[in-house]
Amino acid sequence: MKAMVIDRFGGSDEFRLANLPVPRPGPGQVLIRVAYASVNPADWKGRAGMLPHLGHYPFPITIGMDCAGVVTAVGRGVTGFRPDDRVISLSGMGLGLQGTYAEYVVVPEPRVAPLPAHLDFAAGATIPIASASAASSIIDVAKAKVGDAVFVNGGAGSVGTFAIQFLKHLGAHVVATCSTRNVHHVRGLGADLVIDYLREDIAAGLAQWAPDGLDAVIDAVGQHSLPRDMPRLIRPGGTLVCIQNLITGVEDFDLDLAAARNVRVVDNVADAMTEDPTWFQVHAFRQLLDAIVQRRVSVPPYEIVPLEQAGAAHDRVQQGHVGGKILLKIADL
Repeated sequence: MKAMVIDRFGGSDEFRLANLPVPRPGPGQVLIRVAYASVNPADWKGRAGMLPHLGHYPFPITIGMDCAGVVTAVGRGVTGFRPDDRVISLSGMGLGLQGTYAEYVVVPEPRVAPLPAHLDFAAGATIPIASASAASSIIDVAKAKVGDAVFVNGGAGSVGTFAIQFLKHLGAHVVATCSTRNVHHVRGLGADLVIDYLREDIAAGLAQWAPDGLDAVIDAVGQHSLPRDMPRLIRPGGTLVCIQNLITGVEDFDLDLAAARNVRVVDNVADAMTEDPTWFQVHAFRQLLDAIVQRRVSVPPYEIVPLEQAGAAHDRVQQGHVGGKILLKIADL
């Protein structure tokens, strides 16, 4: 099978097209023939050697955190899927398995889900990682509920697109940021207020919208786009969630101020980790996926490039400001 692999950690030029054996599913695993894989911030960080859980992987390594495709075989004990099922999936990277930039990938059964019937493979490939990150940040970490005032930083990106819609589905009030060209799009997702960060003062807009403080902040941009004193805009008992793979970390905010105000500033990965990592973000992912099946949540816009352009796609995602998703086309299914 063809796959994009790296033989060492480094820049996007480390990718090469390889011909690898088709993997076989073990007990509890599903073999998927991949139609599309999406490109995520975690992908370039993995390629660059910035994700500790890949440190024990032998080279060559196939990158890729999610995909859409067709089940071709199942391992012993798998009961929820059979060959020819159309599926989407979180990958098993970090669990000793290879990623999705390949014609075939093996994934633990809990991380696989049926492709919503009204979507094609490309649309389905936008869902897994972005929706899991959004849903887990909202449910597992921020614990948002009906009536909460929630700020989504980066409403036009894939995580932000899912977060806004899912929060509205849960009954929360939502304010989101985006650039001028995306204001209409983000408003259409259901945001109660859209702040154009190119033309408006974010902190002033938030203070006016939520004078008693925000219940939660989901930072889906990172890259130091929010002020260090962001905790001052969050009510006591509220939560600021940092998406781990977006450069900005917990330590980039004023933690003394947060402590004084009884505001939690937390990492979305560490704060949501499960005892069995196979199930990491899976329950939240399934809840948001159910809202997609009900057509209460729509997928983000996307563009498609060939698998061989994985390096260039990584460069664009790493530079930021990619609206929606970039998908790697791997096979016609």
